[in-house]
Amino acid sequence: MSDLTIPSDGSEMSDLTLRESDVYAETPELHERIDRIGFWLVGGATVMFFFSFVFAYFYLRSLDSNGLWRPAGVDPPTAYGILIAAALALSALAFLYAARVARQRGRGWGLPSGVALLLGLFACVAQAVEYAHIPFGPQSGGYASVFFGWTVFYVVIALISLYRVEVAFAAALRARGEEDGAVPEGLTPAAVYWAFVAGLGVLSWIILYLV
Repeated sequence: MSDLTIPSDGSEMSDLTLRESDVYAETPELHERIDRIGFWLVGGATVMFFFSFVFAYFYLRSLDSNGLWRPAGVDPPTAYGILIAAALALSALAFLYAARVARQRGRGWGLPSGVALLLGLFACVAQAVEYAHIPFGPQSGGYASVFFGWTVFYVVIALISLYRVEVAFAAALRARGEEDGAVPEGLTPAAVYWAFVAGLGVLSWIILYLV
């Protein structure tokens, strides 16, 4: 029987562990695929959630029971709607630009990410301020109840989505002064999803203010 010699320094065991970790390491292509699938899942869930408000809007509008769908005086301030929609659109464009710059150059995404974060937060704050200047409440007919429910839940979804924008901006601040700062994983899918959420906000403005 031959003797089995195990090195006292454990070098062979370390090499074996490294080789096994390389085998199970996730490739960039796999990361991209996971991010893409995650985007479609979350995006689909978001669409289905807000579809309920779209359905309620057009269904109650078509019924117009006792003429109480939208009584006189139930009109949100147009200026606030335009301001919120514009801020959301510009925020989405800024974050998409940040993701593109990060992908091409590996740096320089900090400023546009910060601009996107500020514009997104501004839109949410403007929506909250609008409530103080609206001459009606949720009980003022079908339109009013849909308006408040839709916009309140939209602000909640927008704030959750802005977390990824904040993560990108914070990563840029940490990498300040470095030649090649590490780009946060999933930056491009996060930018696409935020653009998607901002697009829903613009669609909300069109339906609630213009239709």
